[in-house]
Amino acid sequence: MAGIAPRLTRALVAWVLVIGLTALTVHPERCGRPIDDELATSAQLAVDWFANNIDPNGDFVYRYDRDRAVDEGGYNDTRHAGVLWSLWQAERAGVEGAGEVAEAGFARVERLLKDTVVGPAMGTGSTLGTGTVGLLVAALDERRITTGLTDQDDLLVAFGRTLTAAVNADGSVSAGIHITNGPNDRRSPFFTGEVLWALARLHISFPDQGFDEPALRIRQYLIHHRDEVETPWPPVSDHWGAYAFETMDRWPTPPQMTDAAREWRRRQLGLFSLQVRYESQRVGGITHFTRGSIALAAGVGTLGEGLGNHLLHALDDGDLSEHLDVLVERADCAAHLLVTRQIDAIDARSDADPDRTLGAWFRLGDTQMDDQQHALSALLLLQQVRALLDTLEDSA
Repeated sequence: MAGIAPRLTRALVAWVLVIGLTALTVHPERCGRPIDDELATSAQLAVDWFANNIDPNGDFVYRYDRDRAVDEGGYNDTRHAGVLWSLWQAERAGVEGAGEVAEAGFARVERLLKDTVVGPAMGTGSTLGTGTVGLLVAALDERRITTGLTDQDDLLVAFGRTLTAAVNADGSVSAGIHITNGPNDRRSPFFTGEVLWALARLHISFPDQGFDEPALRIRQYLIHHRDEVETPWPPVSDHWGAYAFETMDRWPTPPQMTDAAREWRRRQLGLFSLQVRYESQRVGGITHFTRGSIALAAGVGTLGEGLGNHLLHALDDGDLSEHLDVLVERADCAAHLLVTRQIDAIDARSDADPDRTLGAWFRLGDTQMDDQQHALSALLLLQQVRALLDTLEDSA
């Protein structure tokens, strides 16, 4: 018996190590599929957050610390433009009050519009972001579609001229435009997709203005060169590029889906899917050490946006049919993470200032306005995907 105890002890230690290593390396996904009412409720809460957190000048609360109940200040005009896009997207989807908040937020745009040597742009300082202009185009174009108003058409076309000037001969996009010196040599991992999407939208709304040519140049650069030239590692999971692909698919004559374009989309979907899977494994306990803290809601939202747009782009041509179930499951998982992590009325009632927290998403006690923006857009897009899938099933 004396020899058995050490063997049992060694065996027990070995099993503990195996279980521990398994816990460290293999994590189950914690996902679900929100029902449509949950998606709609979550989107409404996000819009309500914007309504409760905008000042008379059209500025939103940028960053808020829930634990200290402190508005931490700061601002970012590209994110402001993104918020306006999401609000007009929500208005088009029928979310109550979204359009009114977007109109109020446009006051900041009007206040900060500036003329540059290549056309109008928006922001502070002497160098203004092309991504800001791109997202303003998306917002104003969505407003135009939703309301039928054409009062900003001249500004939309002028913005298009500004963006065209920022597209280089190789299809790369200048990240900034100096008021007197014009486009600069800087690049941004996200402005390329934002500018491409803006020009793609403008070609639909103003087909005689020639915005398709610079858009096609950017598309080729995005597919063939952007990741290698600008961000060799890791590759960008580009939700804005996904918006652009979906929009260009609705052109009167869509660009051809070449093998290279399909490969770029496949890589993007792989990145989005892997990141959703990883995020779904962050459930506390030991995963805090192996997977880290939960991601920003802005980050999770971009995963839903990327998946949603690529699904909308690919469903009609059946190109992703063999992977459809998995991709829809990943999209549903992103929606589940957003719905379950949002602050609801019960969560907010004990806060010092519930208007700052109700409908928001927090990470480590902080939220930024882009957390609400990207989450809102993702929820709305995933509702669109579901509606399209239902239509396809009914017609099958």
